[in-house]
Amino acid sequence: MTGEARLAPAPGFPVTVGMLIHDAAGRLLIVRAARSGRWQLPGGLVETGESPRQAARREVREELGLDIQPTDLVAADWIAPRTPGRRARLALVFSTPSLPTDLLCRVRLQTEEVSAWRMAPLHQAQRLLHSRVAERLPTTPTEPRATLYRELPPPERHHP
Repeated sequence: MTGEARLAPAPGFPVTVGMLIHDAAGRLLIVRAARSGRWQLPGGLVETGESPRQAARREVREELGLDIQPTDLVAADWIAPRTPGRRARLALVFSTPSLPTDLLCRVRLQTEEVSAWRMAPLHQAQRLLHSRVAERLPTTPTEPRATLYRELPPPERHHP
């Protein structure tokens, strides 16, 4: 058996990662997805052969051109599929050290995936991000809370 075969993920559900990047003022770095136009945390899918922490660092490097080391795991959600034929997923969010202001001038967007970025105060980020992502945010980004693990069922469907 080759090393690659042992590293391949088991069939099941994907793992996604996000990075909670903040500055000294507590503002969060959020990005607008090029395809959907939605605001989100920088991040993406964990690829075969990498750990979630490695994936978070890679995604930020690809999307923003910044090399930022993720530190603590601040949220872990198991998310049930929303529609038939979709798979459940595990979504992890890591925190980072406070972002020095001089790093902001180094942001270089990968425009195929990210169309814009901004530093948003917590209350603004909570309004712009999807509600499930906003729920994962700590009350103060500069002091993340203990890791939160949740299992999220699919949204209830209302039948007419």
